[in-house]
Amino acid sequence: MLNQLHESLRQKSMLLADLPDSVRVPGHGGHPAIDALPLEEASVEDLDFALQDLDHKITAARQQALALKRLRDQARIRGAVDTDTVGAIFGGEA
Repeated sequence: MLNQLHESLRQKSMLLADLPDSVRVPGHGGHPAIDALPLEEASVEDLDFALQDLDHKITAARQQALALKRLRDQARIRGAVDTDTVGAIFGGEA
């Protein structure tokens, strides 16, 4: 039935082409986390919590990527080349 639901939703809109088979619903309000709730069983509230969880993960990934870019840029400013390690470049400052 899940495949039928997905196919039906995908046919309704190309914007739904990337729907996952299941969602991760983080624990909330005394409810345990659900790691793989089938999409057809998810409530609208479950979708809200799953979206919040994904937004937090995306934000964390963006922040990490930005920090890594800044570190790389600082290494380049110091004249580092591709094979230099972070420890060798910044290790004397610890």
